[in-house]
Amino acid sequence: MAIKLFDEVGGIITLRLKGVNQERLMNMALTRGIYIWDIKWRGEYLYLRVRSSAFQAFQSIADENGYELEIIAKRGLPFYKTIMKRRMGLLGGAVIFMLTLYLMSSFVWFIEINGNKKMDNKEIISAAARNGVYVGAAKWNFSCNAVEEAMLRQLSQLTYVQCDIRGVKAKIKVVEKILPDEGITGPCHIVALKDGVIEDILVLDGQANVKVGQVVGKGDILISGIVFPPAPYAMEESVPPPVVEPYPVRARGTVKARTWYEGYGECPLKAENKIFTGRQTVSIFFKTPWKQITLKKGQPDYAYYKVEKRLSKLNTPLGQWGIYKCIWREQKIVIQEYSEEEAVELARRLGIKNIRRQVQSNWQISDSRIEVLSSPSDSIARIRVAIECIENISQTQAINMGEISN
Repeated sequence: MAIKLFDEVGGIITLRLKGVNQERLMNMALTRGIYIWDIKWRGEYLYLRVRSSAFQAFQSIADENGYELEIIAKRGLPFYKTIMKRRMGLLGGAVIFMLTLYLMSSFVWFIEINGNKKMDNKEIISAAARNGVYVGAAKWNFSCNAVEEAMLRQLSQLTYVQCDIRGVKAKIKVVEKILPDEGITGPCHIVALKDGVIEDILVLDGQANVKVGQVVGKGDILISGIVFPPAPYAMEESVPPPVVEPYPVRARGTVKARTWYEGYGECPLKAENKIFTGRQTVSIFFKTPWKQITLKKGQPDYAYYKVEKRLSKLNTPLGQWGIYKCIWREQKIVIQEYSEEEAVELARRLGIKNIRRQVQSNWQISDSRIEVLSSPSDSIARIRVAIECIENISQTQAINMGEISN
């Protein structure tokens, strides 16, 4: 193994020898200390290998005795150095590229925020930047553990922060604190948010003020935050029962009621709609901090179109670089005709959509009714939708402490 490594470092030359009595030349070379190996006969030619340091001596012996000598291959470090000298520009460019790539990968170029629902991304990114994590920040200038601890101290809305660096991207995962309702901190009632008929009552704390089936109006107390405990029985008739005073609590619970809403919707029997044809024209620009270079220029000639703009950018210490793409997608106008039944159905969907804007998310439709307002000769179908739903109508209201004394 050591001999092979020595040969590779010194260089190996494969030769082809032609002539009469080639064994005589081999003996002459060996007597002069020239190391020869891998000798093979192929027809009238003799193939062999020598070290590059012994090549000139072997060649002089072959020339003195009239032998034809031809170099077949060269292998080893000395010959690689020759190739490297001829291609120094290519090798230098490759080394510079690798060094530049390594240097660029030592910075943070992207920041991803996950886990936040109420907090704005800009607020979290700003806190991270104050502690060393920003686009273009060197990885050796900050510690993820230190950044996490500092962000928890600065952002009181967070209960957990994880900073993870993967490649050139910084992933910041946060968990927000679940804060109680800060509007009311003391005793309170639960009152009706709107008119309705009580369907279900769940009291966790406080005293129910209504019953199932009762009609309530907006602002009526559903669950009272003033609790009147039952009067205790006296042990003896001659002893009066003790006086029990009402006490305030923070009422908690849920009250569902049957409510009603109305919505309006309309749909023309003949409508013009724009649809995409599938044709498009694209323009591509390369944006640098100094100027914008056009890579592909498109000129749309469509009568109707929709423009879509896309920008892939990268912020660097030198400025912002990016690829800007502008896409013109062709549209055409199609006349859509609806039957009266189809127009009424579309108008009904629009009416329900308008109702959804008035109702909370946790609603449940129990009944609905449609009233057609247009006549058959009208070009537009107009309807009124009335729905009956069951929803939570409870909301908190602070207690006036004067209510207890009254």
